[in-house]
Amino acid sequence: MTTRRLNPSLLSWFGVFGAPAAWTLQHVFGMGLTLAACGRAGGTWDIAVDGVTTVLTAAAAVVAALAAVSAVLAFRATRGIEEDAAPPRGRIFFMAIVGMTVAPLFLAIILMSGSGVLSLTLCRQS
Repeated sequence: MTTRRLNPSLLSWFGVFGAPAAWTLQHVFGMGLTLAACGRAGGTWDIAVDGVTTVLTAAAAVVAALAAVSAVLAFRATRGIEEDAAPPRGRIFFMAIVGMTVAPLFLAIILMSGSGVLSLTLCRQS
């Protein structure tokens, strides 16, 4: 059996955009879930907001953590090149650094967003 190496270019792209995409999906689906549960039509639906929010938060956090790992792997694959190296190696190196910066930030945002929904009361008017 042969072992295939992961493509550093794909790892760097996922490292940069994986965590923001996970947060975006969590935010959009969470907002829709809250609107469906709190809207006038949602009064008869009995939606388990806490359960669905927990699953959405866990899934988004896993994707964000995988994006961080992908960025680290892309960084390690381009270790030893100069910062201003020619593309594609220089681009992969730069994107890996951006991914290692962005992914933990979005992971924190995902966790704070999910914990906020779980700790606050649902369907309360301001």
